[in-house]
This record gives sequence, C-alpha cells and structure tokens, in this order.
Amino acid sequence: MDLGNNYMGCTDLENGETAPTSLTRRGFMSGAAVLGIALAGSLAGCATESTGPEKASKDSTEKTDAGTAAPDTIDETVDVDIVVVGAGISGLSAAVQASENGNTVLVLEKAAAAGGNGAGTEGIFAVGSSLQKEQNIEIDAVEIIRTELEESQWRSSGALWYDMVSHSAENLDWLQNNGVTFSGIVDNYGSGLFNTMHWWADNAGAVGYVPAMQAAAEANGATFRFATAATSLVIAENGTVAGVYAQDESGQVLQVNAKAVILASGGIGANTELLPEAGMPQDALDDMIVMCVPTVSGDGFTMARAAGCKSYLPNASIQSFCAIEGFPMDTEPPYSTLNCGSAIATCGLGIWVDQDALRFTDESISLTFNVATPAITCMGNRESYVIFTQTLLDNLSTDPADKEYLDAALETTLGKSVFEAESYEQLAELCELDPTVLTDTIEMYNGFCAQGFDGQFGKPANFLSPLAEPPYYAAKISNLFIVVDGGIATNIRAEVLNDERMPIPGLYAVGLDGAMLWHNVYTQNMPGTCVANNVHTGRNAANSAKEYIKDTV
Repeated sequence: MDLGNNYMGCTDLENGETAPTSLTRRGFMSGAAVLGIALAGSLAGCATESTGPEKASKDSTEKTDAGTAAPDTIDETVDVDIVVVGAGISGLSAAVQASENGNTVLVLEKAAAAGGNGAGTEGIFAVGSSLQKEQNIEIDAVEIIRTELEESQWRSSGALWYDMVSHSAENLDWLQNNGVTFSGIVDNYGSGLFNTMHWWADNAGAVGYVPAMQAAAEANGATFRFATAATSLVIAENGTVAGVYAQDESGQVLQVNAKAVILASGGIGANTELLPEAGMPQDALDDMIVMCVPTVSGDGFTMARAAGCKSYLPNASIQSFCAIEGFPMDTEPPYSTLNCGSAIATCGLGIWVDQDALRFTDESISLTFNVATPAITCMGNRESYVIFTQTLLDNLSTDPADKEYLDAALETTLGKSVFEAESYEQLAELCELDPTVLTDTIEMYNGFCAQGFDGQFGKPANFLSPLAEPPYYAAKISNLFIVVDGGIATNIRAEVLNDERMPIPGLYAVGLDGAMLWHNVYTQNMPGTCVANNVHTGRNAANSAKEYIKDTV
C-alpha cells in the first residue's frame, strides 16, 4: 500500500457524503498484514494480493466542449501570472514554488479548506535526506529506480523516476525551509522495501504539511479562493491556455486571466463515469467502497481533455485494495484489523475463486508481494470470492473487540455479501457458481495443502490451510478504492501533452492529475513515493511555467 498516500475519509459515491475519521491506511492495512502473517504461522500446522471552441492541439477525438466553454456572464475578472487549480499536496507545492519565483499566484480550491486527499497523507519519500543521514540510513537510489522499472516491466519512464528520486532530498529540505514539520521517524512503513518514509508531524499532512505550505504561499503573496471550483479553461485565439473560469459557492462566476494554468485537482477518483476508462469495470462500481475525498471528481482531466490533451487513463494506476461489502470502517482506535473485511480477504489463508469457480491467483500476494495487487488481479473477473472456514474466523477474532466487530458484521452480511454452508455444493449454489467446478477447485487446493506445495500458483507453504471442516464461508470481494494515479499525459516539465505528445502551451498538470511514474500497477514498494511525486511535479510545473512566461512576454 502507499506508503505515504493515506486518506482519512470514506465516501459513498452515490450520495457524495464524507465521514471524517482518524483511521489511517497504515492502521487499516498494515494491521491486517501483520495479523495475516501471524495467522499463517499459527495455521501452518493444519497443513503439510478563453473560452472558445478552438482546439489547443491538432485534434482529439475525446475533445468535449465542457472544459473550454465560456460562461454566459462574468461577475469578476482577476489577472495573475499563474493560477493553480487545487490546494492539495501538489497544488500547495506549485503555489509555494511559483510565488517564490516572483510570479503572482491565485489558488482555486473546490473545498472549503486546503488539503484535499493530502490532508490524510502520512509522510513523504526521500533518499539521502538529512534525517536519514542523522539515523545512518544509507540507500542506493539506483536500486530503487531499477526495482520500480522492473516491476513496471520497463514501461514507466526511467527519466521521470531518476528526476524525482535524485531531487527527493532537496525537496525535503525545501519543505522544511518552508515550515513543514516531521516527526523524525524514518522507516519502511512496515511493508516497504526501503526506509524511505519520512513521517509528517503527528503522522498527518493536515498537521505537518498543509498549514505550513499554505502559510508559506501566502507569505510570498499568493492568494487562495476556497469553495471555488474551476469549471473550464480560457483558450486564447492562438490556441494557448490563458486562464480558467470558476464559480464560487454563491454562484458568482470568476474569470481568471493567467499566463499559465497548473492543474492539481487530485485526479478522477470520485468520478464514476471516468473510472472505467482507467480500467475499473463498470459492474465493480456498484459495491465499491471509496476512501478518496468527493471533490476529486476529474475536473482537471475534463478541462485538459477539452484542450486536446492525450489521455493517460488507459495506463493510469488504480490504488485500490480488497474489501467485503457490509464490513464497517472503524473511526476510533483501537482499529480492528477486520476493517472492511480486509483481514478475511487478504490474509492469504483462504481460496480465491472467480465467476467460473476457478482459483486464479496466489492468495497471499498482498502480504508477500504488493498489497494493492490483489484488487488489480480481481478487476479482470466479473466476480471474485474468498472461501474460508470457521477456523479462520475464530483465529481472526481472538481479541474481544475484534470478535464483537466480526459478529456484528456477519450478522448484517450473511446471505448478502457473505454466505455460509455445510457443503461445497451448497456454498456454490448460494454464490451461483458451478457446484462441480467449485468442489474440484477446493479439493485440488486441499491436496496442495496436504503435500505442502501449491501446484498452481506457488503460494508459500505457510499460507496453505485446507478447507477441511464445515461450516464453509464465501465472501464476495469488493474494491476499497483510494485514488487513480494519473490521467493527463505530461512530460518531465509537467507540461500537458497533446495527442502528438507535444506540449499544450500554458497548461501543466501535477500530482495525481498528471502522475506518470506508474504504468497500470501502483507498485507501492517505495514508501511515500506518491507524495514525493506530488511535491516534485508541483515544483517542476512552477519552474517550467516561470520560464514559459518569461519567454512569451
């Protein structure tokens, strides 16, 4: 899991409500991971996862009018050098750097306060930082970069990874110089490959990062407009981007004339119409549990697409984990490791089957490889189930608080998202699976457990636990959706690219709007890299915009 990109609220996409909570993804996910490993050991003895319709690029079949449509009336006009759309991690980074550069800056934020998804982040990646040096932490940056490229099958850009990693220590020093505070803890987040995670003060961006960066930008002369949503781009007659239109909560329409626009709106996470373009199956949206803030609705992507950007959505990486619908989220510590059924789904001790009742993966991959991988693996299925026994439930609920949580969740989910039966055939019928195929799948798996070797996918022997005695359970696996990394194609200068991969003059995209480090799968092995990329691209965009403005004036 990331590893520095954590969120504190659950959102229902249908009603748009957000329930603030102090629950962190580390508390939610790593607890389940630790429990899963412990259970694997304990159960191993049972057996031997401006307007205008003019195009800013040559052509785009995806182009719509929404992102470049001029409002009928303008209530206020503002002139600045740079307008930043969004005040999360990347937007604040861009605002501070641009204002440091001497540019006049206006930040538009859709929500009532700064932070966005970044308020819940826990820290940031860096290599060679002063904090690491103080703690004698030495890491070979080349090993990090090569590992990331290998895990993307060399489809990600090594130039982008090198640029981010080689500037990470400098970026961290820059943050500290601007008042960002850290706890002093540097670790591997409990599951990463290296000790690259630098924790914010109080382990929260809302405390260590957001207030300091907003204050730094304002001290440099930047201004903020909250509860003000950018609605479309201003496109000049020559095709360059020349500002944005926005509307505040009272309905007043603002025209911001700017020499450069930096999109930092947080990606498309809460936009159910765009998620399928990133690979999320439409039928998976119905029971999806969402943790990103509801303001992350693809505003930046929609505007960039209208200006003729090349879409990166087909290659964007989805940060999503596995859950069981009907399992509530804890909001107060101590948190149950069973949040959203995470431990049941990803502890590695059950059997995962698809709509054809066939096993399709090593069920322990969330603990042995990458905690986000199981959700990605399931996206190729129409349905996915985890099958387990009472023994697993008993072992997951030895703590009285966990047992109370589990009993309450099962009471409301049995017969809906969780099914109980006395035989394999009965369980198959409840899940509308082929009884013969499911029985064969389970019996084959039980045979692997007996021999101590998974003859299908090589699951480690300590995770092999047979489904030997009834009652048997099957839980339908849902997505616990976090965010989408990327959507707008960009280059190393954070310039938005058109279909010919040429920059659209005056338009930049940063953070989750323009993330290009990951290709389809968010590897999650380097703690804090998503936040590091947000900070770095924000700075890159501001510096690129400075040069663009200087050259075009």
